[in-house]
Amino acid sequence: MSEYLNRIVWLFILATGLPAFGQTTSSLVIIVDDLGNNLRLGQRAINLPGAITYGILPSTPQAQQLASSILASNTYKEIIVHMPMESVNQQTVEPKALSSNQTQTVFAENLNIALQQFPLARGLNNHQGSHLTALTDQMDWLMGELQQTELYFIDSKTTGNSVAKSAAAAHGIPYLVRDVFLDHDPSLEAIDKEYHRALTIAKKKGCAVIIAHPSQTTLRYLEQQIPLLAEKNIVIISGSQAIQQQRKAATIRIRDPLLTKIDDASKTDLTVAN
Repeated sequence: MSEYLNRIVWLFILATGLPAFGQTTSSLVIIVDDLGNNLRLGQRAINLPGAITYGILPSTPQAQQLASSILASNTYKEIIVHMPMESVNQQTVEPKALSSNQTQTVFAENLNIALQQFPLARGLNNHQGSHLTALTDQMDWLMGELQQTELYFIDSKTTGNSVAKSAAAAHGIPYLVRDVFLDHDPSLEAIDKEYHRALTIAKKKGCAVIIAHPSQTTLRYLEQQIPLLAEKNIVIISGSQAIQQQRKAATIRIRDPLLTKIDDASKTDLTVAN
Protein backbone atom coordinates (compact mmCIF):
# COMPACT_ATOMS: atom_id res chain seq x y z
CA MET A 1 0.00 0.00 0.00
CA SER A 2 2.81 2.44 0.90
CA GLU A 3 4.40 1.95 -2.52
CA TYR A 4 1.06 2.64 -4.18
CA LEU A 5 0.58 5.86 -2.17
CA ASN A 6 4.11 6.93 -2.99
CA ARG A 7 3.37 6.58 -6.71
CA ILE A 8 0.18 8.63 -6.30
CA VAL A 9 2.11 11.41 -4.55
CA TRP A 10 4.74 11.47 -7.31
CA LEU A 11 2.07 11.56 -10.02
CA PHE A 12 0.52 14.56 -8.27
CA ILE A 13 3.91 16.26 -8.04
CA LEU A 14 4.55 15.55 -11.72
CA ALA A 15 1.20 17.01 -12.73
CA THR A 16 1.35 20.13 -10.56
CA GLY A 17 5.02 21.03 -10.45
CA LEU A 18 4.98 21.05 -6.65
CA PRO A 19 8.11 20.01 -4.75
CA ALA A 20 8.29 16.69 -2.97
CA PHE A 21 8.01 16.85 0.80
CA GLY A 22 11.38 17.44 2.42
CA GLN A 23 13.27 17.17 -0.85
CA THR A 24 14.98 19.64 -3.13
CA THR A 25 13.66 19.22 -6.64
CA SER A 26 14.84 20.50 -9.98
CA SER A 27 12.44 21.80 -12.59
CA LEU A 28 11.89 21.56 -16.33
CA VAL A 29 9.86 23.97 -18.40
CA ILE A 30 8.87 21.99 -21.49
CA ILE A 31 7.51 24.16 -24.30
CA VAL A 32 5.94 22.41 -27.27
CA ASP A 33 6.01 24.97 -30.09
CA ASP A 34 4.46 25.23 -33.55
CA LEU A 35 0.98 24.02 -32.61
CA GLY A 36 -1.89 24.97 -34.89
CA ASN A 37 -1.41 23.21 -38.20
CA ASN A 38 -1.92 19.55 -37.29
CA LEU A 39 -4.84 18.58 -35.06
CA ARG A 40 -3.79 14.97 -34.44
CA LEU A 41 -0.21 15.72 -33.43
CA GLY A 42 -1.33 18.80 -31.52
CA GLN A 43 -3.79 16.77 -29.48
CA ARG A 44 -1.16 14.13 -28.83
CA ALA A 45 1.11 16.86 -27.47
CA ILE A 46 -1.69 18.09 -25.23
CA ASN A 47 -2.08 14.58 -23.83
CA LEU A 48 1.48 14.64 -22.45
CA PRO A 49 1.38 14.51 -18.64
CA GLY A 50 2.36 17.48 -16.55
CA ALA A 51 2.37 21.26 -16.68
CA ILE A 52 3.47 21.55 -20.30
CA THR A 53 3.54 24.99 -21.94
CA TYR A 54 2.21 25.14 -25.52
CA GLY A 55 3.27 27.68 -28.13
CA ILE A 56 0.45 28.15 -30.66
CA LEU A 57 1.00 29.86 -34.00
CA PRO A 58 -1.57 32.63 -34.60
CA SER A 59 -4.00 32.33 -37.51
CA THR A 60 -3.36 28.62 -38.08
CA PRO A 61 -6.28 26.31 -38.97
CA GLN A 62 -6.38 24.34 -35.70
CA ALA A 63 -5.22 27.09 -33.34
CA GLN A 64 -8.53 27.73 -31.59
CA GLN A 65 -9.53 24.10 -31.23
CA LEU A 66 -6.16 23.20 -29.74
CA ALA A 67 -6.23 26.22 -27.42
CA SER A 68 -9.63 25.14 -26.11
CA SER A 69 -8.38 21.60 -25.62
CA ILE A 70 -5.33 22.79 -23.65
CA LEU A 71 -7.45 24.92 -21.34
CA ALA A 72 -9.89 22.07 -20.76
CA SER A 73 -7.26 19.41 -20.13
CA ASN A 74 -5.37 20.51 -17.03
CA THR A 75 -5.32 23.71 -15.02
CA TYR A 76 -1.51 23.55 -14.85
CA LYS A 77 -1.01 23.46 -18.60
CA GLU A 78 -0.83 26.83 -20.30
CA ILE A 79 -0.78 28.60 -23.65
CA ILE A 80 1.74 31.06 -25.00
CA VAL A 81 1.54 32.90 -28.31
CA HIS A 82 4.24 31.58 -30.65
CA MET A 83 4.76 34.85 -32.51
CA PRO A 84 6.29 34.70 -36.01
CA MET A 85 9.25 37.06 -36.35
CA GLU A 86 11.70 37.83 -39.14
CA SER A 87 14.72 35.56 -39.39
CA VAL A 88 18.14 36.26 -40.89
CA ASN A 89 17.63 34.00 -43.91
CA GLN A 90 13.98 34.81 -44.51
CA GLN A 91 13.32 35.88 -48.10
CA THR A 92 9.67 36.72 -47.53
CA VAL A 93 7.92 37.50 -44.26
CA GLU A 94 4.43 36.27 -43.39
CA PRO A 95 1.87 39.10 -43.69
CA LYS A 96 1.11 39.22 -39.95
CA ALA A 97 4.61 38.40 -38.70
CA LEU A 98 6.75 41.00 -36.98
CA SER A 99 9.47 42.34 -39.26
CA SER A 100 12.09 45.04 -39.44
CA ASN A 101 10.49 46.88 -42.35
CA GLN A 102 7.29 47.67 -40.44
CA THR A 103 6.50 50.99 -38.83
CA GLN A 104 5.95 50.88 -35.09
CA THR A 105 2.21 51.26 -35.71
CA VAL A 106 2.00 48.26 -38.06
CA PHE A 107 4.27 46.28 -35.75
CA ALA A 108 1.94 46.91 -32.80
CA GLU A 109 -1.16 46.14 -34.88
CA ASN A 110 0.22 42.77 -36.01
CA LEU A 111 1.24 41.87 -32.48
CA ASN A 112 -2.16 42.75 -31.06
CA ILE A 113 -4.00 40.83 -33.80
CA ALA A 114 -2.10 37.75 -32.60
CA LEU A 115 -2.66 38.45 -28.89
CA GLN A 116 -6.40 38.92 -29.36
CA GLN A 117 -6.69 35.39 -30.73
CA PHE A 118 -5.56 33.94 -27.39
CA PRO A 119 -7.09 35.98 -24.56
CA LEU A 120 -6.11 33.32 -21.99
CA ALA A 121 -2.48 33.05 -23.08
CA ARG A 122 0.04 33.53 -20.29
CA GLY A 123 3.06 34.52 -22.35
CA LEU A 124 4.68 34.91 -25.74
CA ASN A 125 7.78 33.51 -27.42
CA ASN A 126 9.36 34.03 -30.81
CA HIS A 127 8.89 31.74 -33.80
CA GLN A 128 12.15 32.09 -35.76
CA GLY A 129 13.17 35.74 -35.21
CA SER A 130 16.95 35.44 -35.49
CA HIS A 131 17.01 38.85 -37.19
CA LEU A 132 14.27 40.67 -35.30
CA THR A 133 15.29 39.68 -31.77
CA ALA A 134 18.73 41.20 -32.42
CA LEU A 135 17.22 44.64 -33.16
CA THR A 136 17.09 47.05 -30.22
CA ASP A 137 14.23 49.24 -31.49
CA GLN A 138 11.94 46.36 -32.40
CA MET A 139 12.52 44.54 -29.11
CA ASP A 140 11.82 47.80 -27.30
CA TRP A 141 8.54 48.09 -29.25
CA LEU A 142 7.63 44.50 -28.41
CA MET A 143 8.27 44.83 -24.70
CA GLY A 144 6.49 48.18 -24.65
CA GLU A 145 3.36 46.47 -26.01
CA LEU A 146 3.70 43.53 -23.61
CA GLN A 147 3.91 46.05 -20.78
CA GLN A 148 0.22 46.75 -21.40
CA THR A 149 -0.55 43.09 -20.67
CA GLU A 150 0.29 40.56 -17.96
CA LEU A 151 2.25 38.32 -20.34
CA TYR A 152 5.76 37.05 -19.84
CA PHE A 153 8.30 36.61 -22.65
CA ILE A 154 10.32 33.49 -23.40
CA ASP A 155 13.29 34.07 -25.67
CA SER A 156 13.56 31.09 -28.03
CA LYS A 157 17.14 32.30 -28.48
CA THR A 158 17.41 31.66 -32.21
CA THR A 159 20.45 33.94 -32.25
CA GLY A 160 23.28 34.62 -29.86
CA ASN A 161 22.79 38.33 -30.64
CA SER A 162 19.35 38.57 -29.06
CA VAL A 163 18.70 41.78 -27.13
CA ALA A 164 15.34 40.59 -25.82
CA LYS A 165 16.60 40.14 -22.26
CA SER A 166 17.77 43.73 -21.85
CA ALA A 167 14.60 45.07 -23.51
CA ALA A 168 12.43 42.95 -21.20
CA ALA A 169 14.34 44.18 -18.16
CA ALA A 170 13.93 47.80 -19.25
CA HIS A 171 10.14 47.37 -19.39
CA GLY A 172 9.75 45.08 -16.39
CA ILE A 173 8.60 42.10 -18.46
CA PRO A 174 9.05 38.66 -16.83
CA TYR A 175 11.64 36.84 -18.92
CA LEU A 176 12.83 33.29 -19.46
CA VAL A 177 15.28 31.98 -22.02
CA ARG A 178 15.49 28.66 -23.82
CA ASP A 179 18.31 26.42 -22.62
CA VAL A 180 17.88 23.48 -25.01
CA PHE A 181 16.29 22.88 -28.40
CA LEU A 182 15.25 19.27 -27.95
CA ASP A 183 14.82 18.34 -31.60
CA HIS A 184 16.80 20.79 -33.70
CA ASP A 185 18.31 17.56 -35.01
CA PRO A 186 15.21 15.35 -35.28
CA SER A 187 17.04 12.02 -34.91
CA LEU A 188 16.22 9.98 -31.82
CA GLU A 189 19.88 9.88 -30.78
CA ALA A 190 20.17 13.68 -30.92
CA ILE A 191 16.89 14.17 -29.04
CA ASP A 192 18.07 11.84 -26.29
CA LYS A 193 21.39 13.67 -26.02
CA GLU A 194 19.74 17.10 -25.76
CA TYR A 195 17.18 15.85 -23.26
CA HIS A 196 19.86 14.58 -20.91
CA ARG A 197 21.78 17.82 -21.37
CA ALA A 198 18.64 19.63 -20.20
CA LEU A 199 18.42 17.39 -17.12
CA THR A 200 22.03 18.23 -16.28
CA ILE A 201 21.31 21.96 -16.61
CA ALA A 202 18.22 21.60 -14.41
CA LYS A 203 20.24 19.86 -11.71
CA LYS A 204 22.92 22.58 -11.79
CA LYS A 205 20.73 25.66 -12.13
CA GLY A 206 17.54 24.43 -10.52
CA CYS A 207 15.53 24.84 -13.72
CA ALA A 208 16.01 24.30 -17.45
CA VAL A 209 13.83 25.49 -20.35
CA ILE A 210 13.33 23.04 -23.22
CA ILE A 211 11.73 23.86 -26.57
CA ALA A 212 10.36 20.92 -28.52
CA HIS A 213 8.11 20.43 -31.53
CA PRO A 214 5.14 18.13 -32.16
CA SER A 215 6.78 15.53 -34.40
CA GLN A 216 6.02 11.86 -33.94
CA THR A 217 9.58 11.09 -32.84
CA THR A 218 9.68 13.88 -30.28
CA LEU A 219 6.24 13.11 -28.86
CA ARG A 220 6.98 9.40 -28.58
CA TYR A 221 10.21 10.20 -26.76
CA LEU A 222 8.52 12.58 -24.30
CA GLU A 223 5.70 10.11 -23.69
CA GLN A 224 8.32 7.61 -22.56
CA GLN A 225 10.58 9.96 -20.60
CA ILE A 226 8.23 12.27 -18.70
CA PRO A 227 6.87 9.53 -16.39
CA LEU A 228 10.48 8.75 -15.37
CA LEU A 229 11.20 12.27 -14.10
CA ALA A 230 9.77 11.64 -10.64
CA GLU A 231 12.45 9.10 -9.79
CA LYS A 232 15.07 11.67 -10.85
CA ASN A 233 13.48 14.20 -8.46
CA ILE A 234 12.65 16.53 -11.36
CA VAL A 235 9.25 18.11 -11.92
CA ILE A 236 7.69 19.85 -14.92
CA ILE A 237 6.53 23.39 -14.29
CA SER A 238 4.79 25.86 -16.56
CA GLY A 239 6.28 29.11 -17.74
CA SER A 240 4.24 30.97 -15.12
CA GLN A 241 5.48 28.70 -12.35
CA ALA A 242 9.07 29.25 -13.50
CA ILE A 243 8.53 33.01 -13.32
CA GLN A 244 7.18 32.61 -9.78
CA GLN A 245 10.24 30.58 -8.80
CA GLN A 246 12.45 33.26 -10.33
CA ARG A 247 10.75 35.99 -8.32
CA LYS A 248 10.99 34.04 -5.07
CA ALA A 249 14.70 33.43 -5.64
CA ALA A 250 15.24 37.13 -6.35
CA THR A 251 13.40 38.08 -3.14
CA ILE A 252 15.53 35.68 -1.10
CA ARG A 253 18.73 37.13 -2.58
CA ILE A 254 17.63 40.65 -1.72
CA ARG A 255 16.82 39.64 1.85
CA ASP A 256 19.93 37.55 2.36
CA PRO A 257 23.15 39.12 0.95
CA LEU A 258 25.21 36.14 2.17
CA LEU A 259 23.10 33.80 0.05
CA THR A 260 23.68 36.08 -2.94
CA LYS A 261 27.45 35.77 -2.47
CA ILE A 262 27.20 31.99 -2.21
CA ASP A 263 25.01 31.84 -5.33
CA ASP A 264 27.41 34.07 -7.27
CA ALA A 265 30.34 31.87 -6.27
CA SER A 266 28.40 28.81 -7.44
CA LYS A 267 27.71 30.43 -10.81
CA THR A 268 31.39 31.30 -11.19
CA ASP A 269 32.34 27.70 -10.53
CA LEU A 270 29.86 26.47 -13.13
CA THR A 271 31.16 28.91 -15.69
CA VAL A 272 34.73 27.74 -15.18
CA ALA A 273 33.62 24.10 -15.29
CA ASN A 274 31.86 24.59 -18.60
